[in-house]
Amino acid sequence: MSEQTLFRLRVRYVKQGRLRYLGHLEVLHTIERIIRRAQLPYAVTQGFSPHMRAGFSSALPVGTASDCEWYDVFLTELVPPNEAFERLKAASPVDLAPIKVGYVDVRAAALTAFITCAEYAVNLWTGDASVTESMVREALEAIRAQGTIAYLRGKKEKSLDLTRTLAGYALAQAGEGHFLLTLDTRMDNDGALRPEVLVGALNNYLDGTPDAPIHSTGTQYLARIPRYEVTRTAQYALSDEGAHLDPLHVH
Repeated sequence: MSEQTLFRLRVRYVKQGRLRYLGHLEVLHTIERIIRRAQLPYAVTQGFSPHMRAGFSSALPVGTASDCEWYDVFLTELVPPNEAFERLKAASPVDLAPIKVGYVDVRAAALTAFITCAEYAVNLWTGDASVTESMVREALEAIRAQGTIAYLRGKKEKSLDLTRTLAGYALAQAGEGHFLLTLDTRMDNDGALRPEVLVGALNNYLDGTPDAPIHSTGTQYLARIPRYEVTRTAQYALSDEGAHLDPLHVH
């Protein structure tokens, strides 16, 4: 199938509710089933093991919700965007529902190459009214000043480079013992910021044990932050002038 006869449909969708605990491969397989149920005329790869021609934005940590996930699927026929959206919506579970769709150039960069920025909203509940906004801010500044966070992924020791991945943050108190942390992050071939690692480090600083081990998992059990929720709220690229470039409007 030549590139001239292919059409690249780009879809923004949510990952929320119980389905935020799906792993990345489980999401990929579910999306492929959705496309098949929607009866879209998808293209397949060539070779000994042909499969659906589709591409996805970067993996979302298990347990993190999102209202801005993306995937591309290459079609062999031009299905009107409104019709494609309705078909996908009818075939999708609510917690993986599409938000909008559109066509982009078949030669455009892959989503993982195009998207270099992500924003997150992190709700933190300490369950302790004595924890103040200034205490949380002081801990965050100390973590940022150290530049990196050491953590464990399974049994493997890894390091999160905050100087490269954390462009900025904002903190606000949303109630007694409840804080809203917004993160402006960067990603590249060397990786991206993992919010749960930053939350683990924040917990340790508030607990007075900054050197305690941090485990990168979707369900952490933290002494000073017994409950938190993370949502990816935006994914985009930056123009040379610093403007946000939406993945659906790339040419």
